[in-house]
Amino acid sequence: MKAAVLLEIKNLIKSFPGITALNNVDLEIREGEVHGVIGENGAGKSTLCNIITGIYQPTKGDIYWEGKKVTFKSPKEALNAGIRMVYQERNLVPSLTGAQNIYLGNEITKKGRIDEKEIMSRVRKLQASLGIDVKVDVPVSKLATAERQLIEIMRALSQKPKLLILDEPTSSIAEKDVQVLFQVIKKIKDEGTGVIFISHKMEEIFSITDRISIFRDGQKVYTGDSSELSEELVIKHMINRDLSQRYPTVIPHAKGKLLETVDLGDGRLLHDINITVKAGEVVGFYGLVGSGRTELAELLFGLTSKKKGAIKLNGEELETLSPSLAIKNGVLLTPEDRKEHGLFDFFDIKKNATIPYVKEKLGGFMGAIKAKEEKTLAQEIAEKLGLVYKNLKQSVTELSGGNKQKIVIGKWLVNENMKLIIMDEPTQGIDVGTKFEIYILIRDLAKMGVGVIFISSELPELLGVCDRLYVFKEGTVVTDLPREKFDREKVLRYAL
Repeated sequence: MKAAVLLEIKNLIKSFPGITALNNVDLEIREGEVHGVIGENGAGKSTLCNIITGIYQPTKGDIYWEGKKVTFKSPKEALNAGIRMVYQERNLVPSLTGAQNIYLGNEITKKGRIDEKEIMSRVRKLQASLGIDVKVDVPVSKLATAERQLIEIMRALSQKPKLLILDEPTSSIAEKDVQVLFQVIKKIKDEGTGVIFISHKMEEIFSITDRISIFRDGQKVYTGDSSELSEELVIKHMINRDLSQRYPTVIPHAKGKLLETVDLGDGRLLHDINITVKAGEVVGFYGLVGSGRTELAELLFGLTSKKKGAIKLNGEELETLSPSLAIKNGVLLTPEDRKEHGLFDFFDIKKNATIPYVKEKLGGFMGAIKAKEEKTLAQEIAEKLGLVYKNLKQSVTELSGGNKQKIVIGKWLVNENMKLIIMDEPTQGIDVGTKFEIYILIRDLAKMGVGVIFISSELPELLGVCDRLYVFKEGTVVTDLPREKFDREKVLRYAL
């Protein structure tokens, strides 16, 4: 028997000045269904979710919730109806513990005071029922990105939603946690909860969803049963062309030794790290969350301090580390968490793109910014990566995830002193078309003689793009594999 329709959308249109974000979209979500939503960045997925959750109101069209026509005029109305969403960008209060964040806005009180003991007790029970292992008694600012994601998921599930929207929920969590999440999804699906699962990871979309809706240029172009679709057909509907090649051809360009670490350690997690990166070489870092990949990237960029060992750049030992010195030396970083560490939400596109050059290139008389030069530089950066935007004064918060990432990466591409660029999860939460553009960019940088460290939780893309691969486990490197010895099963055995 066909399940009851939980959410139905008819002829939905959403327009902003100069752009139609959604154009005559029809969509239905059934009770106890996992419904995949996929499309390129800017296809309209985020706008659709913002309307469902009451952040935006539609320009035209109708929404039916449990058979009744509704208009959610605020997120609170959507929450009260039983709709919860876990956003791609983190939305936690850094100073509060995981437990406090989970019950934020739904605090349990006793005699007029928040009952922290009862909140912790309920959170522990929730953890046990979901099988999620994460610290909930420390401020979330002390947790890794993946752990924060799990806190977000627990917060949404704590209120027993009728419809759960997951936007790129696995983009920053380890494989073992992905499997935990999938078990959770199957459990709530069996209980009748509807799930909208937004992802760019094809393997996951096909393994967890019942149906898939494909979006392109603000329109829903196809809906079908997951079992009757193929990856090739989904990609063709997404980008309106065949993408026969997922990864660029890897042509070696490695030259002399650029970076070397000798018995490097940070006194906390990292220890005995010995790596090399050559000019013109793409070196991958792979490992489980917490294995030391990001921690090493931050150490090389000067965000943390070394306690032991040495770092050499072009044969010279770097005694002092700091981000400013790293940039001066031509060592650049695109961080794992673009919202927290890669962008300024209160700045527009122009200022976010040009901020590294305010002092050296754009400083004018009495510290004033040279407006004309700033605009020209921002346009150059936008053009280099094909940024999709309305105007340079547009807020970065209005951009899709892929276009935000283009700014994070693009601002370094005009750095004339670039020798080594460290990219930490550069394709996280972006579509297959944009991913391919970034892969091409990485190989082009290598061709120019730049050393590239490519950190990713997606092993296939590392195997597809890199010249060499370091596998991390428990704070150190456990193996170094040249391209001719790449083997997925071997890498996973080392990482686990």
